[in-house]
Amino acid sequence: MTPAQIVQRYLAGDQELLAEETLRQRDEAFRSAFPDAESTAMQVIAEGDLVAVHLTGRGTHLGTFQGCPPTGREWSATCTAIYRVESGRIAEAWINWDWLAVMEQLGGVERVETVSA
Repeated sequence: MTPAQIVQRYLAGDQELLAEETLRQRDEAFRSAFPDAESTAMQVIAEGDLVAVHLTGRGTHLGTFQGCPPTGREWSATCTAIYRVESGRIAEAWINWDWLAVMEQLGGVERVETVSA
């Protein structure tokens, strides 16, 4: 499998492709809070052992997340991530969700009106 195929299989739900314990723990915490989470890759760019992905995701808040108790609310947001694949597994990941959008939809933060300068 190519690095891009490995990342796409992981995004489809194959957590066995995570090589590092910290990555597995972060993934488990995310999936515990949003057990029905789904993502759709909009762009996948691979070069060597690196894979960049821009995706959209959605889920339902059914477990504690970032100290926020379950709300039962649904969310959708974008994410940009870079994965490094080594020996057929994901060894490192840099993942940037639009957490402001997620937390707004969960009711964890409230956007205030801005003032133009």
